[in-house]
Amino acid sequence: MPQLFLPLWDFIRVRDGNELAASIANRHYSRIWKGNINQNRLCGNGERVILVHPLGNWVFVWNKQKYRKDGQEGVNCVLFRNESSILSSQIILMCEKYWNDHFGMDRKFTYVHPRLVKSSNPGYCFQKAGWVKSGLSKKGLILLVKDA
Repeated sequence: MPQLFLPLWDFIRVRDGNELAASIANRHYSRIWKGNINQNRLCGNGERVILVHPLGNWVFVWNKQKYRKDGQEGVNCVLFRNESSILSSQIILMCEKYWNDHFGMDRKFTYVHPRLVKSSNPGYCFQKAGWVKSGLSKKGLILLVKDA
């Protein structure tokens, strides 16, 4: 079992490869879909911020890469999984604030697989946090964006 932390704060920042963050992330559809459930690493190269609830109820992963094949600019929400009673939109806003306070205001974006999320409105929690749908990727993923 991964190490839990004392719940003194709403979240803690951990390093890529943290077992608690990986254990939550491994239940995310993107990890299962891509076959990455046995890896502790959560994102690729670049500036990365991994925020996790101290008791392992949610994980949020930011990654800012200098060069991207998809041409997107800004910071990417690579993965977000919420198993807590806290509204997902509130967690998103809290994680945005963390990024903005520590790294500055950046354009933010994420992709959502419309057929693999358990929602009739994929990306709804991001939309409630002020993000907007901005098209589809080549693979048919929904692009959600929040400008700085």
